[in-house]
Order: sequence, then structure tokens, then C-alpha cells
Amino acid sequence: MAERLARKVLRRLNLEDRIEVASAGLAAFPGAPASEEARAVLASEGIDLKDHRAVQLNLEQVRQADLIFTMTASQKRHLLELYPEARNKVFVLKEYSGQGLQAEQASRLNEVLRKIEEKKIRFQAAHGKHISRLEQERAEILKRLQEIEDELVSWQDLLKEELRPETSELRRLEEELSRYDIPDPFGQSREVYEECAAELARAIEAAIRRLAEE
Repeated sequence: MAERLARKVLRRLNLEDRIEVASAGLAAFPGAPASEEARAVLASEGIDLKDHRAVQLNLEQVRQADLIFTMTASQKRHLLELYPEARNKVFVLKEYSGQGLQAEQASRLNEVLRKIEEKKIRFQAAHGKHISRLEQERAEILKRLQEIEDELVSWQDLLKEELRPETSELRRLEEELSRYDIPDPFGQSREVYEECAAELARAIEAAIRRLAEE
């Protein structure tokens, strides 16, 4: 919605040739259309969103952008965790427009983000080799688990093939026996319940008569 609303403002201010806007998500489903609610809201602004498709933000887009606006502070933090090199060009939209963070707050936020990045670098330098070794071990274990899973599936398929004649016979017998079923009437009409009750009564009486004879 922000992208299309921005384009509308650019047209009104005759700035279309000077400023280019695009949108992307941090957790988008690429190719997904805009929600019905978003389409309805912007339709009232004379904006058609039917051709919009979601895009996932990537490094190339971050590098090409002169400015990146997020909708929330948490999005800004997440984006800078992914792309710390973009620190000087990422803003919460209302922060940049003067409706949110003041300069002092923005400076403190950037300082905290800088410290986080520095600590990550020091942590990686101190423990990176051990972490990498554990990640390698995990990858090998996962690979072996997948091999075991594949082998188990092969054995299960072999057993299924061995049992094929008996399975076919079992299905045939089940189909023959299904004519004795009394279907559950749950969720159906009163008429169906009445039919079920009558069928139950007949079957129960026949069973009791047989028991009495035996």
C-alpha cells in the first residue's frame, strides 16, 4: 500500500521522473497478491492493486536503494541485522518524516545497533571455528539421518510389495463386508436418523433371535 500511495503523491507533486519507489517484504511470499482488504482500501483512493505481487527483499535491492523505509522499528532492527552495511539509509517511515523518533533517539538506536554488530564480529572471531565445527557435525548427522530414512522407506516399500496379494484380497473382502455397514447419521437430517434407528432395530432383533436359537 505504501508503494502505491507514494506513487500517487509523486504524480501529484510532479516528481515521478526524479524519485523511484518500490516495495519488498522481509518475510514475503513471493508472487502473492495483495490482500482483499488492502485492495478495497486503496480502491477508494483510486488505486488498483490487482496486479501487485509480493517481492522478498534481497541484498541487491538493499545495495541499489538510496533510502529504505520500514513500517516498524522492529522491522528496521531486523533489516539491519540482515544488512548492517545499510545502517545509514534505513529509517522507520514516520521517523524519517518527522512523526516519530527524534534525532537523539535515532542516534541512540544506531549506536546500539553498532554495538550489536561489533559484538557479533568479536563473538564470531572468538568462537567461530567451534561453531563451524558443530554446524559441520550437524550437517553430517542430518545427512546420515536422511540416508537412514531413505533406507527405511526402501524396506517399507519392499514389505508393501511382498504384501500386495494379501492387501488386494483384504480390500476385496472389506468391500464385500461393507454392505453390512450401518452409516453414522451424525450431522444429517431427522429422516436419516429415523432410517438408521429402523435399520439398527432390524439388525439387533436378528442378532438376538440368532443368539436365542444358538
